Amino acid sequence: MLALNLVVRAVIVHQGRLLSNVIADGQRPAFHSLLGGHLKLDETLTQAVVREVREEIGIEVLPSRLLYIAENFFARGERRMHEIGYYFLCHPASPVEGDFLASLRPDPNELVSPELLSAEELLAADFQPAGLKKVLAQDMQSKFKDCPRLVVINELPGDAAVQSGVFGL
Repeated sequence: MLALNLVVRAVIVHQGRLLSNVIADGQRPAFHSLLGGHLKLDETLTQAVVREVREEIGIEVLPSRLLYIAENFFARGERRMHEIGYYFLCHPASPVEGDFLASLRPDPNELVSPELLSAEELLAADFQPAGLKKVLAQDMQSKFKDCPRLVVINELPGDAAVQSGVFGL
């Protein structure tokens, strides 16, 4: 049986480079992901992404547009997951002076280790969800002109009868 997971993620691009988070939790090899997390029942999607970024790196962001709805079918240990993620293009609410990474205040309790990646570095990184990596790198280069899009990633073809693909919205 699949468990449902509802998340929001922030796509933050600074000077052509994507803000990524290196997750090294000691339970699996380190990997890159976007900032964000679970939606609470009493908040909107945009409120959730603002809250998650504030909690993780201590800055206020403004979500400007929805880029992706990503449906990801994957395994986490023995659990089979159906994750629905809403990915928003976000910008800092205040101008950032100087070194962007130095302006962030990562919460040590959140396992946040931010990095800025070019599209080429993103393609070379171990990024999760892996099925979004190529789409995200291409869209970074085109400044997200083909968004919003639905991205379906099925890493469980025996458990979920769903075809992977990228679809315009």
